[in-house]
Amino acid sequence: WPQASRSADDESPPAKAHGAMLSASRCLRRATPGGASWAALRQFSDGATVRSTAASGSTVYESGRAVEEYLHFHYAPREHMLPYKFGPTEALDFPARMAAIAAAHSRSDRRSVAYDVGCAVGRGTFEMTKTFDKVVGIDFSHAFIAAAQRLQELGSVEFEATEQALVRTPLVARLPEGANTARAEFRQGDACNLGDIGAVDCITAVNLLCRLPEPQAFLQKSIDCIRPGGILVLVSPFSWLEEYTPQDKWLGGKVDASGAVLDSHTAVSSILGPFFELEARTDEAFLLREHARKFQWGVSDACVWRRK
Repeated sequence: WPQASRSADDESPPAKAHGAMLSASRCLRRATPGGASWAALRQFSDGATVRSTAASGSTVYESGRAVEEYLHFHYAPREHMLPYKFGPTEALDFPARMAAIAAAHSRSDRRSVAYDVGCAVGRGTFEMTKTFDKVVGIDFSHAFIAAAQRLQELGSVEFEATEQALVRTPLVARLPEGANTARAEFRQGDACNLGDIGAVDCITAVNLLCRLPEPQAFLQKSIDCIRPGGILVLVSPFSWLEEYTPQDKWLGGKVDASGAVLDSHTAVSSILGPFFELEARTDEAFLLREHARKFQWGVSDACVWRRK
């Protein structure tokens, strides 16, 4: 499902941490008239070697490896996401499932403008165009946004999936059926500093919150911008790391001075509770494939908050 964009367990990679980011545009090339190839992006990084997207740090989400793994996470066929007769099939299609939660809880009179913050390579944003008149996808990763924009422009993007070591399979990411690309817009941006986005009907933040340097700033923006009756779909595994968020900014996940445990859902609820009603809460599994025999599996706490 990259502020530093995130790893899947954080969140479907980020609109995220502050830091220097490189543009991916110079690495894009069209392989065929019908698609764009991201093979060149495998070498794209800030100079560091990225062996796994399970690593920490914002630069992970600017690498070619992350782009390809997230294109796979968002768009690969189910049989390639999990090529076994066993395994956590309920964890597949995570970005689409999170968009479906937003659609199911949105009111018919609150479907004008939605923001998908931490959109990664865009599957959730495209899915949400089936419900909302305008959907803005925002991510801190330039590379992720470039991939989403390229897919929006061309309808398909070629990439490769690692099977084993240097053995790779060519695949094609395609727009989800029924997506209305005219309703979608992608922007590189900072979830902690969204600027003037006006009044909105829905904000989704999928596997984002614990990859932000200022998570409370993002929650406050949601409070300020969501119209009464609108919704915040907040999904997070709450995998707090100091590489992304200073410990004093963590919302839960720690013990206070008295020795009492503060869990993240309680901490978030204390901030949102005066302004939102908690409408639904579920556990949602996700699966990010690194290669044919290695996966990142996680379970996010998914909450739908309706603005009072």
